[in-house]
Amino acid sequence: MKIFKSIYLFFIIVCVFKISSIECYEKKKNNQKPTGYVGLFEDNIDQRKSLVLDGKSDYLSSNIFIGSDPFNVIIDTTLNYLIVAERKCDGCSQFPPYYRESAVFENIPCDSPTCHAIGNTCEKPNKYNPPTCGYETVLQPYGANIKTILYRDIISIDDFKNIPVIISAIYEQSNGPSLRSAILGVGPSCPTCPPSPLQTLLYTLKKPYIFGISLDKNYFGGISIGIVDPLLYTGSINYTAMSKKDGLYSISPSIIGGFWNGQIFNLTRSNDIKRFILSSSSSLSYIPSSSYSKLKTFLKNGGCQNDLDFCSKIDLLFNSCVNASQISIDRFPNIDFYFDEQFILNIPPKNYFHLISRNNQVYVCMGILESPDQNAIIGINLMRELYTVFDNENSRIGFGRGG
Repeated sequence: MKIFKSIYLFFIIVCVFKISSIECYEKKKNNQKPTGYVGLFEDNIDQRKSLVLDGKSDYLSSNIFIGSDPFNVIIDTTLNYLIVAERKCDGCSQFPPYYRESAVFENIPCDSPTCHAIGNTCEKPNKYNPPTCGYETVLQPYGANIKTILYRDIISIDDFKNIPVIISAIYEQSNGPSLRSAILGVGPSCPTCPPSPLQTLLYTLKKPYIFGISLDKNYFGGISIGIVDPLLYTGSINYTAMSKKDGLYSISPSIIGGFWNGQIFNLTRSNDIKRFILSSSSSLSYIPSSSYSKLKTFLKNGGCQNDLDFCSKIDLLFNSCVNASQISIDRFPNIDFYFDEQFILNIPPKNYFHLISRNNQVYVCMGILESPDQNAIIGINLMRELYTVFDNENSRIGFGRGG
């Protein structure tokens, strides 16, 4: 009898376990998303993919969707707006396509908190519609004066699909003929900064406002979004403090220096350059006049030691460009950035010089120029062969060697 009870009890336990397992399986199966489903918060956004950069040397650029239309956009670290021309725009220099509202677009009321935070004008777009929020500014990097209407509409960036953000649609432009593309601002988060469209997208998806720019020597690469992607760098990443003063990303190395043929180049934070602004919309880099003079003297004096055969050509580098057959840039020194966090960022000559082609000839040009003001700017030429991380959550900029 005892044996029979034991067998019966064992049978009951096995049945309960099987029924429970079947229920769990069915529940899991029912909760699975259909294959190919694409929604606002789809799991595939966690895959390590990057926004592909298309290799322009003038500025970073890539492709996104605004509404249902594909756009080539300038990726600009100095702006916090998504700026695109409307079809009916007075004086716009942008090429098609033009902004077309999606089926879910919304106007921004003038008295709304969003308008108070992002807009600065109240516009009546036509005689039929009520006044709506606008934004008027001078785009300093492009020299363009623009007037825009603000909309809330959807964008898609890489695997991040149909996320609502604020769009600045230009209806009037003066000056700035170089403004040929839409602009995706990825500027910093700060108490006085409007949230950039990328920040809005990432916060909507409950992701940190972090992105990283990876460039090869020919300006091709990608931008990791919401993560630090180990596939885009080798070794480790060194971080330094990020300043967000004036709504711009900047860093403050303690010393910028170099050594070549017995000559020493030395700039300090206390006496020469307070900060470097990181600008992905600038093809070249700039330093103030006094620092530029020191760099010029260093390269001229160092390049005329030890009977280097291109001594007479160095002066030309600071006025124009030199035929690549007449000068050997790999014999120039590194320029080193020293940081308080005890690391050194080496900029090799192949990156602070740049090459151009004219009439089937290759020329070498100086990629660090004299600034028209007191700002020092790191342009995309000095970001080549680096993975540059913009970590807004921890207010730091990181540098790793490109993977």
